[in-house]
Amino acid sequence: MLATLLIALATADGAAFAQTATPAEDEDDPPAAPRKPREARGTAKLRFGVDAVRLEAGHWPSAPEAERGATLRAQPFLQWQPDRRWELRLGARLDADWQDGGPRTFDRATADWGDSYLRLRHEDTRVTVGAQTIVWGRVDAVPVIDRVSRVDLRRFALDELSERRLPQWAVRWEQTLGEVKLDAVWLPRFQAAAFPVDGSVWHPVNRARAQVIGVEPAPALAPFFRGARIEQQEDGSGGVALRATRAGDSLDLGLTVAHTRQPLPYFRLEPAQGRLVSLHPYTRFAAIDGEMAVGGATFRMELGYTLDQPLTARDGRMLRAHALDWIGAVEFFPGGKDTRVNLQLVAHEARVDEPVLEVKRFVGANGEVETRFGQDRWKASMRFAVGFNVRDTYVAPRLAFIGWEPHEFYVAAHLFSGEDRALAGFHRQHDALVIGVKTKF
Repeated sequence: MLATLLIALATADGAAFAQTATPAEDEDDPPAAPRKPREARGTAKLRFGVDAVRLEAGHWPSAPEAERGATLRAQPFLQWQPDRRWELRLGARLDADWQDGGPRTFDRATADWGDSYLRLRHEDTRVTVGAQTIVWGRVDAVPVIDRVSRVDLRRFALDELSERRLPQWAVRWEQTLGEVKLDAVWLPRFQAAAFPVDGSVWHPVNRARAQVIGVEPAPALAPFFRGARIEQQEDGSGGVALRATRAGDSLDLGLTVAHTRQPLPYFRLEPAQGRLVSLHPYTRFAAIDGEMAVGGATFRMELGYTLDQPLTARDGRMLRAHALDWIGAVEFFPGGKDTRVNLQLVAHEARVDEPVLEVKRFVGANGEVETRFGQDRWKASMRFAVGFNVRDTYVAPRLAFIGWEPHEFYVAAHLFSGEDRALAGFHRQHDALVIGVKTKF
């Protein structure tokens, strides 16, 4: 069976439920270094700090798994640049998660590589080797062309896109030729998406409902779901991808081709072996994208076609489908710079002859309205997503105090509703109220 965490788009991640944040082009670099990095004594070329620090506590009023939980994230790094050509970065990711107040309690702390690489710059060429975070896409919320990133599923789609992407081992070559930029990526070792703890409210398998996210529940398989092992297959290469972009006076264009393994899992049920296997088959992909500014608005578009997209037949067989995905977005600032509106229309169609357990066609919208007030010391925002042909609704109001930069204190809610096969429908019992702080040092 397929855990299509991408009902709306079957390509990126969380389609209608990924947030719309600030406008993004290709994210070439890892998270920015601290605003005022500490300098090692005797040199201004060595710096260290801690990026992307988040401490958040939450309450789930109606979740059957647990009542409360907490998350801690931090990314310490050391960066050395002996001259303009060479750069060495060593980073780590420190994560801790806790869940309590119900039958599925746990606490887990892990450490992994952060962005750690060697980079060479020479005139119009840049080569990067090592663990690096690469996110391609013009549209923030659900970039169709995001084909070489590693997805972080540990908090579903609650965070900004850049925070739901992890470093992975890659060789990247970037070349500028006048107005054209070429970006080639080879993933010598495939790394699957990062899963939450089994039993977490955000896990893509709900054992109590005998359901994988994106697929209809299977009550007849309830005994199997209760005891099945969940295994990931991560062997082999991740594939290769090439992206070319051209910056014009009024229109920016891009072309992407890829033969990569999909980062989101496809779950195959193996009752005889008592396991659920997370597969990541290769897909072939081609896409075009564009961006244009007209007046005070910015328009963005991505159109992609995927071959060999895995889907699940009614009898449990894995099928191979062709999928067409389109995203159109507009961003504008009504009344001045204090308020920003970002709206997106999304459409997905999987072309397969047989009936399948997943949603074959999806049309929906998502977006964010954000405003600042109190002399830019407060920020209020509302993220939303809705399905037009599938009942699927997500709403996330948020209030943040940003007057003590770079520290940000916030309260937020995440509200879900929808039918079984929809993303929000899968999480309809997981409405969350959270309070937290984001910062860097």
